[in-house]
Amino acid sequence: MLPAYPESETVVEASAATWRAHRRRASLEANLRRAGIREEAFWERYGAWVAAMQGDYPGVLLDRVMTYARPGGTVLDIGAGTGLFAVPLARTAHSVTAVEPSPAQARQLHEAIRREGAGNVTVVEKRWEDVDVEELGSHDLVLAIHSLQMDDIAAALRKMCRIADHCLLLVHTAGNSLSAVFRDLFGIEPCPDYTGLCEMLTGLGYRPEVEFVDYSYDVPLETQMDIFRYNPGLDAGQCQALRDYVISHGMTTQRDGDAWLRRSYTDALISVTCD
Repeated sequence: MLPAYPESETVVEASAATWRAHRRRASLEANLRRAGIREEAFWERYGAWVAAMQGDYPGVLLDRVMTYARPGGTVLDIGAGTGLFAVPLARTAHSVTAVEPSPAQARQLHEAIRREGAGNVTVVEKRWEDVDVEELGSHDLVLAIHSLQMDDIAAALRKMCRIADHCLLLVHTAGNSLSAVFRDLFGIEPCPDYTGLCEMLTGLGYRPEVEFVDYSYDVPLETQMDIFRYNPGLDAGQCQALRDYVISHGMTTQRDGDAWLRRSYTDALISVTCD
């Protein structure tokens, strides 16, 4: 996919610098380093955390993502995780290539492919930065869903646009129900939001369009606290303070004697399509 107009070096450099600065403070990797936890230890537990959630994920988000895929087309899913999107997309796509660097996530992805009989999904167990796009070839739809963990975001996006024949789709956070709570209670910043990606794509010469998707799910409160011990790396005192806050502010419900937390999210779907 070629850019619609010339690249603006000034915009690209400014957007990239802002992105790197935010990531140094608030990325998953930064949070895990601060907590003294290996990144793979997070991903090894991630599948069990997701399985404990009940509600609208990936539900409405998956429905919207599916509308960008051409029936019988080819899909490249960057940071495919356990296949929550790659496997359903394989039901209508000719083929799906799933890039996933985490051994724990890739193992679960292979299991999902076998379980669902999705023989048209190919798994590439590499970081996006290390993938040879000449070997991948072009794809009708290139997507990255909550997986933009690259420091050099300009290079990562150029690479994605280069092999997207019809559409590039990025799904990134636009906020959640605990963002302000983390900032007010602990001074923890949210990760870089979708606006930086839009600025970067504009600087690279593309015309991104944005739509928003709201969804929610319920998660056992203690499971959510376990996640927060890893990311953003809360200590025991902070977990107790957060537990007290969400209970006192009516953000939990009781089920069979256990507390459940309702999480609400807004995601931005950023698309660039060929004219």
